[in-house]
Amino acid sequence: MINQYEADRLLKETITELSDKNYPSNPSLVIYATITYFSDYTKNALTIRNVDQITKSFELAENLYLHGDKIVRALIEDSFIFSVSAIMSHGMTDLLFLKATAPDTLYQLYKKHLLTIN
Repeated sequence: MINQYEADRLLKETITELSDKNYPSNPSLVIYATITYFSDYTKNALTIRNVDQITKSFELAENLYLHGDKIVRALIEDSFIFSVSAIMSHGMTDLLFLKATAPDTLYQLYKKHLLTIN
């Protein structure tokens, strides 16, 4: 299981841009800020349709979701998916693009999220 401290380290090692951000001094709160910055990074990649960054982000998010502990899984499902879906129009083009770029696990979480907001 990947805990919140390991997830934070993994995210910052994989996406080096995340290391340059300001983080809370309380270690138990750092993962929440990291997930927010990770979501922003992914939303930017989706906005400009940078497939390499999108693929990297989605694969990392899926790995964290599949192998993370309860806190990490909840952050991916509730924070990351919610944040990323906020910029999607939920139209057919976005759904097809997401289906083509997101691993099935994340795509299913996205669809589950859509059902809860409708």
